[in-house]
Amino acid sequence: MGHARYTATSRGWLAFFGLIYAVLLVVFGVGLGLAMTLGDTDQMIKVVTDEASLTSLQQAMNKSALSQAAKAGVALPQGTQLIAQPALKRGIQTGMAISANFGEVPQKSHWIDWDFVSTDPEEPSKMTLKPLLKPLNRRLAAAAKTIAVDYSGEVRVSVEKAIATHFNTIILDTMMTHGIGIAYPMLVLICQTAAIVGAILGGLVLLIMRWCAHSWERWLRVAGRLTYIIALLAGLGALMAAIPALGQYIHLGGINQVIVQQVQAAITPTWQRLAGVVALIGLAMAGAAALMRMVMRKQVAKMIENEERGGAKTRRR
Repeated sequence: MGHARYTATSRGWLAFFGLIYAVLLVVFGVGLGLAMTLGDTDQMIKVVTDEASLTSLQQAMNKSALSQAAKAGVALPQGTQLIAQPALKRGIQTGMAISANFGEVPQKSHWIDWDFVSTDPEEPSKMTLKPLLKPLNRRLAAAAKTIAVDYSGEVRVSVEKAIATHFNTIILDTMMTHGIGIAYPMLVLICQTAAIVGAILGGLVLLIMRWCAHSWERWLRVAGRLTYIIALLAGLGALMAAIPALGQYIHLGGINQVIVQQVQAAITPTWQRLAGVVALIGLAMAGAAALMRMVMRKQVAKMIENEERGGAKTRRR
């Protein structure tokens, strides 16, 4: 009886809601994939503070500090190391933990170094760079002494002020208050919302598709095929996203390219695994439909055979 109610109108509605389901599955998959990777603050902090990322950031900041010192009148050799990597690492961990908490200092996070937390309640970024600038200033004074540069009095005050102003503007104002610091938690929230909304609406659409299909076999076949096709396309996209050469074309608000490539290498395997899991679910649904179809065909064939046997007996009588 279920198959008799499947009309051309039902077929049209099934196709229509199947397209909607495909779109919602893409929204759900993208949202969940990004929420599982970019939304994992612990993983992102570990990626951004690994050896490669830290070294790249240290070199960039060191170059910037030397440039500011030269502008203030103290030219040091380009190989001079002014940025202390341990302090830089603690500062990045603290900044990312604050950013992920929507600009508020998480009281129980193990990533927070309280020396980097500002005591000024009016500071928008909730951070201070003093733990980073103090060793920088000591190294700067030692380097200036080595090359016999007059580094005292107004000269020292001028250089230290120039460097502090530069880093406060770039890190605390541009990045933390108006840049990636505020964009990162919003991106994570959007991804989580997309995953939740996509899952809820996708479930509702699947129920409507079941009503339009008029049979479990047809519903499993259509929904399963759509699921594994979308998942296979997503898997191909994840494989392409993992190509290292693509990282150099990704520019995210002045974020160091080495960090972009490190994040790319860390998150794409999760995307690939997620696409694989969804593809397996789709294949399982389509396989169940094929099994049900085979059982139904055997039942129909048996019914026909029984009817033929019954007709033959009647004719002999």
